[in-house]
Amino acid sequence: MPPSFERMDEALQEALLQRPGAVAGRDRDHELVCYVGRHGAVTIGDVMKATGVGRTVAYRRVARCMEAGLIERLAILHSEPSVLRATPQGLQYAGLGLPLAEISPGSVIHSLRCASIAHALCEHFGVERVLTEREVIQAERIEERPVASAEVGTLPSGAPQLHRPDLAVLTDAGVLAIEVELTPKSPTRLAKIIASWWAAKWVKEVQYVTPAGPTRRAVKRAVAKVEARGRVKVLDEVPW
Repeated sequence: MPPSFERMDEALQEALLQRPGAVAGRDRDHELVCYVGRHGAVTIGDVMKATGVGRTVAYRRVARCMEAGLIERLAILHSEPSVLRATPQGLQYAGLGLPLAEISPGSVIHSLRCASIAHALCEHFGVERVLTEREVIQAERIEERPVASAEVGTLPSGAPQLHRPDLAVLTDAGVLAIEVELTPKSPTRLAKIIASWWAAKWVKEVQYVTPAGPTRRAVKRAVAKVEARGRVKVLDEVPW
């Protein structure tokens, strides 16, 4: 049963809190490992923006966490800088309760774009953090119901099959789901997802961030086909 807005708020607020053993602000290493673990994959530039420090200090903190076995550096794409990932030991240290992030050449650009957008959302809404997809999955497993996702079908077990947003923000008006669409999906699949977002009344609004061109046009066509403009927006310019 979809949650009420009141219960939805409680679920997201709980998901935004650190788990026992992970007291926010305990120290700078903890803050860094928690940030990397929540997002899965980030760059040193992301670390600089998130922690508000310069390159030298950021490299020093990352090096200290790497020496402690809390963070590892991965060279995924030859044409791109290496990325940082929290190790199983680091995830345990941060108290996140999240699995080791799966990072591949096909997913890393999307993951890094999401990390950059999350930072912009935090600044725009004046919040310390937004929910990543990893955290949405965790929150919904705990709650055993969707709190920021759309139901796209039913699993063999009878449980709803969920489509999770890339990011979720708890605003005064309700949940804002952010979809980062860098490459076009098939028209049928995209229309199904858009229709599911339209039906997800526990989500106040969905915003699609897309590159200009075929991907953006495809999403706009799907939104128009489903007549979902009142709930789903395709951004030509990012307001945050």
